[in-house]
Amino acid sequence: MIIINPIGNNIEKMLLHYEKNGHLTLQASLISNSSVVYRLQDYCLKVYASRARLDGEMESEALRALQCNPFAPKLYAYSPGEYSLTGWIEAFNLKQYRERYGHIPPNLIYDMFTTELQQIHAGYWDWDVIRYENLLWTETGEVKRTNFWLCEPAKSSESLYHQVIRKMDNIYNGDRTEMEGIEHYFYRHQLTSSEIEQAFSDFRTQRPRLTIA
Repeated sequence: MIIINPIGNNIEKMLLHYEKNGHLTLQASLISNSSVVYRLQDYCLKVYASRARLDGEMESEALRALQCNPFAPKLYAYSPGEYSLTGWIEAFNLKQYRERYGHIPPNLIYDMFTTELQQIHAGYWDWDVIRYENLLWTETGEVKRTNFWLCEPAKSSESLYHQVIRKMDNIYNGDRTEMEGIEHYFYRHQLTSSEIEQAFSDFRTQRPRLTIA
């Protein structure tokens, strides 16, 4: 176990017990093919499936590298390829947020690009669809993310950073090819045409702030 931030003695004992015995007597909050997630008070324990050990190692490394970024959950402890313990984040993906509050998250496109630029600046990248699908918004509209299992060290952070800036500029200037990619993502989450138009309009008013992200 690698402890990054202090954790309660009961949590530490539980993790040591898991490392020794390989099982937990807890009710899962979320089960997927790659991991099982448990909520432990204010903590989130993600236990990786045997087939996802490499993904788990990558996620733990990415989480540790991204701790200075506000969209990343606080990392408390991890065992490479076995589990990660982070702070619990109460938030919703794009579709859930819209269904819950009746409108899209504030600063939607701005949030998408800001988190991407911050991640690249920290030296990591991943696939566009996976990155956007893993964005979450809190009740107050803050953007968060909980899954980093496809983050990889960037070979050329500067080049990737400028690629995103160019993409951002193209969208800001109304480039239909770039806009259609984001529109497709929005339509998958059942946004209406007026909501999409509003998202682009909001982005254009926020564009200057992104130049210093």
